[in-house]
Amino acid sequence: MTALLCAVSYCHSADGLLTHNLSYRRFTTLDGLSQMQTEKVWQDSRGYIYIGTLSGFVRYDGLTLTPFLRGQRENIVGFQEIGGQVRAMGFVRQWSISGDNVTKEPIDPEGNFLLNNFNAADLPTGYVLLEDRQEQNRRLCQMTETGMKRVMTSPLLDEMTPDRKMYLDSTLLYVPTLQGGYRLQEGHVAVKITDKTDIFSFIRTADGLLALAADGLYRVDRDGISLLSEHPFDAPDYGLVVRQNRQRQLIVADSHTIWIYDAGLWRQLATGFNMIKDLFIDKWNRLWAATYQGAYCFFHCNFVNHRLTDENDIVRAIAFNDGRMVMGTLNGKVIADGRLLVEDKDNYFAPSTAVIDGKVYMAGNGDVAEISGNSVEWLRLPYDKYQFVSRYQDRLIIGTRSCVLSYNTTTRYLDTLTTETVRPWCAADDGQGSLWVGCTPGLCRLSGINDGKLSIEHVKSTPTTLVVTTMATDGRGHICFALGDSLFAIHNGDIRAMTEALPTLKGHEIRSVHISTRGYLVVAAIDGLMVARFDDKCKASDIHWFDARNGFTMIEPLMAMMTETDDGTVWLAGLEEMVSFRPDLLLNDNQEPAIVVAPRPWWQQWFVWLVAMLLMAFVVWWLARRFEQRSARKKMEQLEDEKEKKELQLSAVRLKAIPHFHSNVLASIEYFVSNLSTDEATHYLKLYSDFTNQTLLDIDRPSRSVTDEVDYVRAYLELEQLRYGERLQYVIKVAHSVDQKVMLPTMLLHTYCQNAVKHGIANKTGIGHVTVTVSREQRDGIDGVLVSVSDDGVGRSEAAHLGSTSTKQGLKIISQQIELYNRTNKHHIQQHVTDLIDSEGHPAGTCFETWVPVDFKY
Repeated sequence: MTALLCAVSYCHSADGLLTHNLSYRRFTTLDGLSQMQTEKVWQDSRGYIYIGTLSGFVRYDGLTLTPFLRGQRENIVGFQEIGGQVRAMGFVRQWSISGDNVTKEPIDPEGNFLLNNFNAADLPTGYVLLEDRQEQNRRLCQMTETGMKRVMTSPLLDEMTPDRKMYLDSTLLYVPTLQGGYRLQEGHVAVKITDKTDIFSFIRTADGLLALAADGLYRVDRDGISLLSEHPFDAPDYGLVVRQNRQRQLIVADSHTIWIYDAGLWRQLATGFNMIKDLFIDKWNRLWAATYQGAYCFFHCNFVNHRLTDENDIVRAIAFNDGRMVMGTLNGKVIADGRLLVEDKDNYFAPSTAVIDGKVYMAGNGDVAEISGNSVEWLRLPYDKYQFVSRYQDRLIIGTRSCVLSYNTTTRYLDTLTTETVRPWCAADDGQGSLWVGCTPGLCRLSGINDGKLSIEHVKSTPTTLVVTTMATDGRGHICFALGDSLFAIHNGDIRAMTEALPTLKGHEIRSVHISTRGYLVVAAIDGLMVARFDDKCKASDIHWFDARNGFTMIEPLMAMMTETDDGTVWLAGLEEMVSFRPDLLLNDNQEPAIVVAPRPWWQQWFVWLVAMLLMAFVVWWLARRFEQRSARKKMEQLEDEKEKKELQLSAVRLKAIPHFHSNVLASIEYFVSNLSTDEATHYLKLYSDFTNQTLLDIDRPSRSVTDEVDYVRAYLELEQLRYGERLQYVIKVAHSVDQKVMLPTMLLHTYCQNAVKHGIANKTGIGHVTVTVSREQRDGIDGVLVSVSDDGVGRSEAAHLGSTSTKQGLKIISQQIELYNRTNKHHIQQHVTDLIDSEGHPAGTCFETWVPVDFKY
């Protein structure tokens, strides 16, 4: 049975043309529930949702349901989290959950007491009500890691019937019975607070302690109770469940209906349920209902779906005008405020509307309709295929398959603006004298419409091969339009791609765009909705995506069809239904997808797979390289063999340098991922992956250009900052006179920077600085490039004293490389190391300088 919404809206269904329902998702056995009869919904501290049924329970992570105790007749009526471990509570047994496994324990080791299930859902975390097998001798207990601790006993607890729920408020216990309501004070003294016999439950709010009775809501004080709001419930026979949401509204349910109470007003949210057993509001402010027909998850109370009662008809055109909602349907109906004005089964309406001087215009089959009040008239235009209607100042703009028309609503004069646009789809007035038309292909700009000097510009700054099918304007110089999954903005005549929305909309075909008068941008795609804040410079911010996981359940919105009411509610027409929502409430509420990422075993962690893939790649490369080396040695003559040996020596030397980076940085990345932001971890993981890939790609290259070497060392220093944090600061300076194509020995700057960080900065107390400079310098009339790496660390002598285990392999490797290269070059690479001292003669760092001739060959 469908839960139907009866909340107040702009479309009143007085004549039964429209139905309304909250946006919800229903979970049944088809989704993985163990049993349709659900008893309890609950959420643990990590965000998992648990649903108890008559045959076990399930855990929901936002994507899938994981069943427990499948096939067992175990009624789960409550959940507790004790010492970080979740326990599912049955009458006789409790089940401790560890990952996907459960272990069974008795509620009472001696077997004398069972769980009272009717109060399991309403007591504070850690408290339960136990009773003997005759449902007597009840006692309030607190659950601990070692067992049940008795808190309170009273004969009054045995007077509670299954439809009533006691309430623990600090040290006071409120108990509703058939004889009236009682308060158990310290010392277990019972004080009767009212003779009213139909009180079912209590709740603490900002207004104090409140009681729910069959005839309404009461305030509870020390002297008794007083009526706060009268409201007779239809089916309180099995009790009343009450919860409070984030907006401090009360959500109340009897057996079949859910109500909301706010500021003295009652509204019916949903009805038609078969036995509501429990209500729950999760950490994302979503309302859950456990019923005997499955579990319902209502996505707040913002998204409301509207559907015509005629299942063979849908709303295509929609506009809000003078406090009324006007709709045109596929089957030719015109509906105003839920009332049918006219019906023409031979007609249909296109998905667009325009409002001019209090009149609504809709493009129909062969003509355009004008709706004024309850009157519907046709403009009697020449028969044509009318695609859309829009507005330019006080004119009605009409699009056909082959042209764009202008219609004066006062003089009734029809004029053809242009026939140059091929298949126009939409149009928008920028409020600055231009009319923008989306067509096939691309975008056109029409200006000079009113002064008789019409000019048409085919805009080339957007892809002209795509079709512009949706466009929106606020009439103040701001326009948004869509091409496929890309969004563009027009501001003061300039077009720019809204790149800030690209990550959210990528892969989602855009169907409709709307700019709210309150500064919000709404973009409807085939499979979701983007809502963002929109400023006067056409920039989007605070971007959020909504789909079936967090409330937007519409199937395929129609092209270019949204409207907005006076209170800021946006209405969107879709292929099967309409949906209404408030963009400001969506963003302020910040609805989350509510997906809990389950922890993985260590062998499934990303860094383990990364290390394994790197090792595998290294082994494959090493085996392939070794086979190539053996084949080459057999075929080459002695001279070539000697040359190959030198190349192999260089490759082996470079390989020794690679583990320096891996051993120093991998541990830092692992710690960063485990303890800090996963978003930033993803950035550093990608940077590390790119760096490693570049290392492997360049392993056989003896040299790199100045540009590549500087980019490589910049990535290295950024990764080292991940490890050292603010202790490491660096600056890279490249003079404009340097030829960026000059080749430097591979790993030259990396080796110097690694030495500076490992031996200079790592041993220094406080912040250390590394400065990399690349400049042009002539020596002996030979042009060359001077690279310099300096640090303000502890110096070489102090570093040697502090790190006696250092092998200095990095500097030795680079020196051997340069020595081999110099043998075959006329002009040699020159190296120089300077120990820096401060004004007092103390070590103050090290400076490595290398001069490379521009004509050096490797």
